Amino acid sequence: MVRKEETIDNWLTSEQAAEILTARSGHTVTSAYVRRLGNPKALAKIAIWQVNKRTRLYSRRDIEEYTVKVRGDGSVRREARRPRRKKSEADAA
Repeated sequence: MVRKEETIDNWLTSEQAAEILTARSGHTVTSAYVRRLGNPKALAKIAIWQVNKRTRLYSRRDIEEYTVKVRGDGSVRREARRPRRKKSEADAA
């Protein structure tokens, strides 16, 4: 999903992209999440420019158009993973 954009001003680092997404969404977005959004082997929601093996830049246009939704607080997952009591213990109590 790489797109040619002429100037370097159209590309952002993951930290800059995280700041923009945080300001737009109203909650904290980490640079790790931005890297995940740009991962070509997974989500690939944002165009990347692979400068070298270590450095990736992210499309300013894609970052400004993307909205990060608020996720749940994890209570559903915690409830599903909570150890259950056996029926005999529940009846005795």
